[in-house]
Amino acid sequence: MAKHTKANGQRKRGKRGKGRLFKKQGGQQYPADSPVAGTYYLTYTVNGTRKTIALRDRDGNPVTDRKAAETARKRVLAPFAAGDKVEALKAVQAALSDAQTDHLRAIEEASPPLRVSEAWEAFCAAPKKREPSDTTLRGYAGHWKRFCAWVESEHAGVEYLRDITPDIAEAYAQDLIDSRLSPNRYNKHRDFLHRLFSLLRKKARMTGNPFTEIVRRELNTHSRRELTIPELTSVLERADGDLSILLYLGACTGLRLGDCATLQWGEVDLAQRIIRRIPSKTARKGKPVLLGVPPALHERLSAVKGRNGYVLPSVAKTYYRNASRITNRVQAHFLDCGIDVHAPGTGSRIKRGKDGAPKRDKDGKVITVPTGKPAVVDVGFHSLRHTWVSMHAAAGTPGAIVQASVGHANPSMTAHYTHVNEDTAREVARALPAFAGNGNPGPVREPLPAWAAEMLEGMTAKNWKAVRAEMLERVTQ
Repeated sequence: MAKHTKANGQRKRGKRGKGRLFKKQGGQQYPADSPVAGTYYLTYTVNGTRKTIALRDRDGNPVTDRKAAETARKRVLAPFAAGDKVEALKAVQAALSDAQTDHLRAIEEASPPLRVSEAWEAFCAAPKKREPSDTTLRGYAGHWKRFCAWVESEHAGVEYLRDITPDIAEAYAQDLIDSRLSPNRYNKHRDFLHRLFSLLRKKARMTGNPFTEIVRRELNTHSRRELTIPELTSVLERADGDLSILLYLGACTGLRLGDCATLQWGEVDLAQRIIRRIPSKTARKGKPVLLGVPPALHERLSAVKGRNGYVLPSVAKTYYRNASRITNRVQAHFLDCGIDVHAPGTGSRIKRGKDGAPKRDKDGKVITVPTGKPAVVDVGFHSLRHTWVSMHAAAGTPGAIVQASVGHANPSMTAHYTHVNEDTAREVARALPAFAGNGNPGPVREPLPAWAAEMLEGMTAKNWKAVRAEMLERVTQ
């Protein structure tokens, strides 16, 4: 029996964190379960130091009862037991962390995260709610090429897309600003990069989008002004070659630069004097505009030989590579015609003589003087579009017809109730003044009365029948 008790005592002594209870009576030690009466003591080890204490209850009295001794022992050893648990939890947590790290390392070795060099191809292949047009995609490619060149120059160690941090994104945004990009072009860069990182976030194993906190810049919009008829006549008469056809297309159709530069012969019917084109800006809707070809434009298009592919092949090729080259060429032509392309007080102004004529250098180039203020473009190719619309407004062409011809989205009822057929398109073309080869543009229509214009503004898909009936009733009164 004694051996069994001693073994039990050894088992208890060997159990970590329990300590060992025993009794003392008259200076002699006895096992905790000995029937001898005495005071209970506890022996335990802390940080390698062995301690022995007499157990006392909460009132400070010596403990002589076995049950009370067990309670006191737990109270004494509780802080150390808790410490052991904390250490154990820390060890488990560290082991889990190491296991997770090893797991992630194994995954990345088997399938590495998306590299910066792979991101463009992944972006093009990623499913999107709205696929960008070819023109937009070319713009995106230019934005990405600039961004990659900057990353390679400023952060050569960045290999994976997830290594692009918000700090890097902020530095790149500042570089765009320092490059004196217009707010519009800056926003296009920012919006594209934000979209790319959003689409590729999971594939790149990113936790967030570094461009989320990059704020768009406020746009100071300034609409291009329309040209006067003398200005328009000068612009058209002084141009030659491809530039002449490009400008005539803009002036006679109201199409945007990109649509004029990339117009194809398959969209031109010279026999019927009609151009059918789906504007690139609204290509996703797939709705073409129908435009008449006035005599002056018809004459120039008819003179082109080998009518297949692009109407202006070299212009289209340059536009796809770098559209700004075409824009700069047009702006230079406007200057050559003595037309200031920047708004008053901004950019540069043409230096003029006392008679108001532009001064030219020895090579015949118009001399400009900088104002010291950021340039705000006032005149450009888009001015031809504004001029086209203004001339039709002056000729009394119904606004709904004009909007359908140029492909405007508003007002919304136009898309539902305005249909431009070939006869209407040719009639619209005949409304252009003499610059388009129309010797007699025909009678000028009277503008709509104010009450009729107001009713048309309020027309919707639901009330158009009622509005039409009321308008007919007023007209016949």
